[in-house]
Amino acid sequence: MLRNTKNLFDNTYIQIAGILALFLSPFADAIGGNLYWVLSAILFILFLIGIYDESEKQKRFQDSIIYIPIVIKVDDGPNVKYVMKNLIKEIEKEYELENYRDNLQKYLGINLDDFIYEYNGSVYDFDRLMSFVRIVKYDINKLEKKLDGRAKYHLAYYKRPGIGFILGTIFRTEGLVVYQNNDFENLFYKVADINSRSYKERVKEFQKYDVEKYIQNENTQDLLIVINSASHLVNIKTSLLQEYENKIVITLKENGTIPYESDWTEYASEIYTLINQAQTNFSHIFIAHAMPESLAVILGMGLENYWNVDISQYDNGEYRYLFTMNQINFF
Repeated sequence: MLRNTKNLFDNTYIQIAGILALFLSPFADAIGGNLYWVLSAILFILFLIGIYDESEKQKRFQDSIIYIPIVIKVDDGPNVKYVMKNLIKEIEKEYELENYRDNLQKYLGINLDDFIYEYNGSVYDFDRLMSFVRIVKYDINKLEKKLDGRAKYHLAYYKRPGIGFILGTIFRTEGLVVYQNNDFENLFYKVADINSRSYKERVKEFQKYDVEKYIQNENTQDLLIVINSASHLVNIKTSLLQEYENKIVITLKENGTIPYESDWTEYASEIYTLINQAQTNFSHIFIAHAMPESLAVILGMGLENYWNVDISQYDNGEYRYLFTMNQINFF
């Protein structure tokens, strides 16, 4: 049933009917006879098809899940508008949609350019970083109310993995598709479709990672967790990391990086399990990592802002402290 006639005359079928009527009606009147009735029938059928098509589009955008691409860029990387265009193409392909950007604007008044975010400040300025993250969170909350919780977000974040942890805390436990940048191809690939809390479930056996534990001082509550989940390994000989007497190293079993076709929530769940186990015995955890940005986002969703876990970022040969997860506050 057609709920709103505001966009009816923008419909392609109705516009075609209008153009045909404009140019062919004089000829049909001049010739008369059956041609007039044939043309009238064609125009009427096109008009009915246009009404049906418009009704289906309105139903889709008023009752169905709405897919919202979000691009978040920190520091360098591909142009944000190029990445947004890439995400829209993926959404149109996966869900068989056409002119998705224009239709979101047309039927819901949603401008996708409003969901492009660039942070150009220092990643070590926590207050400024937190202000930036609150803006993203505010926009998402406002959209949630507008869509009555029908939004499913498609996130492309790049390029500082450490910031991915704090960005992960923005999103709810489901309704998120995460994309990872392929630097060689300059394309983003879907690596996780989060529709459950599986990334936060404890695993009984580690299948994706090897775990090595080096506990030398049981009298201290400090622990270093090293996450090797990239083609390069964390350099544990740097000055800051050498200060830790106790450390646990978790290293990807696969050679190189995580395949794009894998479900990255499975990798996140193993790392989350390790951190969850560790926080029951150590009150302060420091994470040094070599990992893709998208994996950090999924881990941030799992860790949330409860534990005393320090996040670092590799910078010019050292691992520098960024923030502590329980410092994150959206109010």
